[in-house]
Amino acid sequence: MNEMEIRMRIASLRQYLRDFQHQMTAEQTDQVLDVISKLMQVLAELEKRKR
Repeated sequence: MNEMEIRMRIASLRQYLRDFQHQMTAEQTDQVLDVISKLMQVLAELEKRKR
């Protein structure tokens, strides 16, 4: 998975939250936020390696 794919997945998950958060339980929302957080960590690591 490259940097662009990770950015696209993060954007998709954020949109999913905007669209469906009112239908989700707090636990489901937390799970989606956890995935976003982990993807952002991977993205940060990729950017660090580019330097």
